[in-house]
Amino acid sequence: MVKPVSQSNKRELVMGLVKGIRQDIEDYRQLKSLLNRQRELMQRRDNQGLNEHNKLQSSLCNSLMVKASDRGLLLQDLGFAGDASGMQALIARLPKASSEQVANLWDNLLGLVRESKQINEDNGKLLVAQQEVINQLLNPSNELAIDYGDLR
Repeated sequence: MVKPVSQSNKRELVMGLVKGIRQDIEDYRQLKSLLNRQRELMQRRDNQGLNEHNKLQSSLCNSLMVKASDRGLLLQDLGFAGDASGMQALIARLPKASSEQVANLWDNLLGLVRESKQINEDNGKLLVAQQEVINQLLNPSNELAIDYGDLR
């Protein structure tokens, strides 16, 4: 049986959501910085640096996923869907001043998520391009194989 959430408990849950969004904004700023650093390491082909870097980046990503899941559960505890539509519904039900503040924070977070995804996609494209070059060097086609300027 679902126990009803008191008004003061609802307030605490909303405050927890807002605090979590603020923390996620900081974490996504850090993630963007890490993604940019990852690109630099990939461009320099610093495999050792990438190995250490990727551990830190993976840890941050895992933490962000856990917090997003927790946010979904908090939204459900408040009676909303545990996703972005639930967050929008919650924002719409808040008093105007709070609603505007939380909407701005939420929009900021969503923008950082989009930017991070784009940087990650760009890094993936760089990685694929590097793999293609390596494959071409290691497995040249016999027809056009060039070995130090001489055709084979």
